[in-house]
Formats: sequence, C-alpha cells, structure tokens
Amino acid sequence: MNNAQINVLKDLETGHFSNSELDINILNGLLIEPGHHQHQLIAKILQDAKSPSSIPFVRKALETNFDYLEYTCSEPEVIAKWFSWLLFSIGTEEAINLIEEYTKSPNEGISSEMKYRLAKVRSRNN
Repeated sequence: MNNAQINVLKDLETGHFSNSELDINILNGLLIEPGHHQHQLIAKILQDAKSPSSIPFVRKALETNFDYLEYTCSEPEVIAKWFSWLLFSIGTEEAINLIEEYTKSPNEGISSEMKYRLAKVRSRNN
C-alpha cells in the first residue's frame, strides 16, 4: 500500500473522508487491495459516489472470487451483494453489462446475487 492509500484508510477510520475525485480513485484501488479490513465500507462509499471509474475495479474484485476477503467470514453471495449494489447505483450500461456477465459466474453465490440484482435493474427500467 502506498502513503495516499494509507492516509485515506486513516481518514475512513476517523470519519473524515473527502469525496473528491482523487479520493475516489484511491478508494477504487483499495477496493481490490489486500492487507486492510475496510473493503465493505469502501464498497459502500463507492456505491454512494456512483462513479463509473469504479467499474473496472469491481470487475477485478469479481474475478478474484473474493479470496482476499476471507477475513470477512462472509459467503460469496453476501460479498457479491456489495458489488451488485455498487454497480446498480452506478447504473450505466457498462455497469449493468457487468452485472449481467456475472449472472453466468461458475460461483453459484455470485451468480445468484447478480441474477437477483439484474431483475431489480430490469424492474426499475420498466
């Protein structure tokens, strides 16, 4: 982890986080960075930020099958929910396409959550 990432993690711990574009970019990197225990909070902040810049990082997280998130002791569908909400909130075609892509995940927990979220996208758009 670099100094900027460490500083943003410290800011998250104290509740003094700035929602600047620079900090969003740092959070994007931290979303897939092992070695800290703030991934769920970071996913929620990115969900609220709704930045399309997060999409490639969500893709990388989904590609890992969440090995680096074992510390959460959560099932894959629970962790996938963080990312499905993040993509849902971004709401761009690229974000929705990524949800749809992962409905075909070999990991049943990920697939199930993405199918559920895709149904919500479709009902929102009708």
